[in-house]
Amino acid sequence: MTKIQFDQVISTALGLLGQHVDANSEIILVRDSFGALTVVMPDETIAEVLGWNELAKQLHQALGVYSPGESRVLLRTSDLIDPADVMDSPDRIRIPDARNVWLVDRLLTNQDWLRAPLTEHAPLPTAVAFSIKGGVGRTTAFALWAWSLARAGKNIVLVDLDLEAPGVAGLLLDKDRLPDYGLVDWLVEALVGQADEALLRECLADCDLARNAPGTIRVLPAFGKKTKEYVNKLGRIYMPTFASETGKFSGLAERLLVLLQQLSALQDRPDLVLLDSRAGLHDIGSAAVTRLGAEVFLFARDDHQSWQAYRQLFEHLNKSRSVAVGMDDSDLRWRLKMVGAQLEPTESAKRRFTDTCYGVWSEALYDVGVTNDEEDALKESNQPVPVVFALEQDNAPHAPLFVHFDSGVKNFDLIHSENRPDWRVIEAAFGDFFDGATARLFPDDTSTRQP
Repeated sequence: MTKIQFDQVISTALGLLGQHVDANSEIILVRDSFGALTVVMPDETIAEVLGWNELAKQLHQALGVYSPGESRVLLRTSDLIDPADVMDSPDRIRIPDARNVWLVDRLLTNQDWLRAPLTEHAPLPTAVAFSIKGGVGRTTAFALWAWSLARAGKNIVLVDLDLEAPGVAGLLLDKDRLPDYGLVDWLVEALVGQADEALLRECLADCDLARNAPGTIRVLPAFGKKTKEYVNKLGRIYMPTFASETGKFSGLAERLLVLLQQLSALQDRPDLVLLDSRAGLHDIGSAAVTRLGAEVFLFARDDHQSWQAYRQLFEHLNKSRSVAVGMDDSDLRWRLKMVGAQLEPTESAKRRFTDTCYGVWSEALYDVGVTNDEEDALKESNQPVPVVFALEQDNAPHAPLFVHFDSGVKNFDLIHSENRPDWRVIEAAFGDFFDGATARLFPDDTSTRQP
């Protein structure tokens, strides 16, 4: 049997198919959780039974351990028990540089990165803090932004989505001010349909940071005073459930959308929900970043490790259903914004970060530019024209907001009023981020600008 590695499987299969199948034929590749590949084609693609059998034999031999078996490596559409499970799968994405070829990847985790959003716009203004690596000051930035907005009269709910390493409550709430329950309790009850408004209110706590501000901050921590069996609950919250009334499966992203809908329906509805997501390529990040219709702030330090990891994520996102040439208004990329974290407050440091950021986006996630003649041809045929950004274009996703390095930030005490830092210190380090982030969420509200 041929020895073949995972990365070679799709190209090997397509190479063989190209020798036997018309280039216009629709092909769907279904890859299981172990990487085994099944090719699905319409019944009429190859007329002769012998032709189907010979192609199946060749595919089986060529794919080696990544073949599910000679009898299953090549299937007609009519062979499928439920054709819609493949043909209409939410995970069906087009293979780049291949005409009419699609991939359905059966992953155990991280499915949401490539799925279409559940809603184009979140039920109420929502922002996500995400970082590919931890320790970049993401949680602190969102906590202080919440304070900035409360000072401007906004009512904020800050949700701790970093459930494997919760930190929001430790930063903002004295242990005596914890609510009875937390997000993990709400999510586990949502599995069985018991996550109602009454439970939600038991998961929210007022934050003393905004006591003398015209606005408010409420915290929805990962756990509360009465939470028990936290780890056991954590192991269940990602579980998909089947909703008989809709005939569809519901996962973490769907439950988070219900959470936003409940917050939106509160009589004391918040002006903005801040979701502090978990770092890294994880189900929490994929759900929060891609599926909730939220504004997303991608925090990064200017180091090789961060850019290398973001390049991997961007290359993956480039295959998403929410990313398409031409970047229409619903394109995921418009909702992403880079944040240079812990950056030296110098123009040279900002320039270096921006240059590197632009390079990574251009290589991995931006549209590929075309010549003037190619652009004219695309317009004549009513095809989308690639969007090309300039390095200095402020409205581009790569154009960063900045959080400046301050050695004292790590020692900020936001819980005890007598130890809180002077606002001028916070403004010096975070002011650029506050202004840029606030303008994205409240573009027409000048009252949110700090004096």
